[in-house]
Amino acid sequence: MVRGFEVVEAFYEYWADYERWFDEHRELYLSELAALKLASRGVPKPWLEVGVGSGRFAEPLGVDVGVDPAEPMLRVATSRGLEVVGAVGEGLPFRGGSFGGVFLVVTICFLKDPKPALSEIFRVLKPGGRLVVGFIPLESPWGVFYSQLAREGHRFYRYARFYRVEEVEELVRGAGLTPELYVSTLRVSRPGSEEVLEEPSLGLRRDAGFVVLRALRTP
Repeated sequence: MVRGFEVVEAFYEYWADYERWFDEHRELYLSELAALKLASRGVPKPWLEVGVGSGRFAEPLGVDVGVDPAEPMLRVATSRGLEVVGAVGEGLPFRGGSFGGVFLVVTICFLKDPKPALSEIFRVLKPGGRLVVGFIPLESPWGVFYSQLAREGHRFYRYARFYRVEEVEELVRGAGLTPELYVSTLRVSRPGSEEVLEEPSLGLRRDAGFVVLRALRTP
């Protein structure tokens, strides 16, 4: 699911650093969570998260099952009461049409090639089901900031690839899914400035540091 064995190893080794980020940047995290909650309204159950990690988003969202290849992260997710499976996005261990909603939160930037995973997501979605993709746009202030961290060799972001909004939409359409909704947040908080809790906005805002795209799987 992720950009090679090295990324999985990074999340094995530094899972505690990943967890600590949510506590140290609580306003950013809660702002992103609020955007995901808004985008998920009306999405039919059951729900799957691909790249569930430690379950920071899945647990409060009410996701039914999550998959991830990093065992230490799955142990933390299990401690949060989540049902999890060790698996990669390119080979989801579920029958076709098993889910009404699939979440892909930031994971898209760690996929070596998003197309196989998106194809699998299309397969496991029911007709009328939705994909909810949360991502950091490349052109946003946060995308620029994290891209610089990647160039500097950050333990996680060195393996990440950030996409422009149009690129994510093109990938989603290429998988046979139809974009139907955008939600935007992190318009006030900027790298290096005070981080504040923000209300999400319906629609695509070009100054947003976190965008959620919801797409429909038609028959």
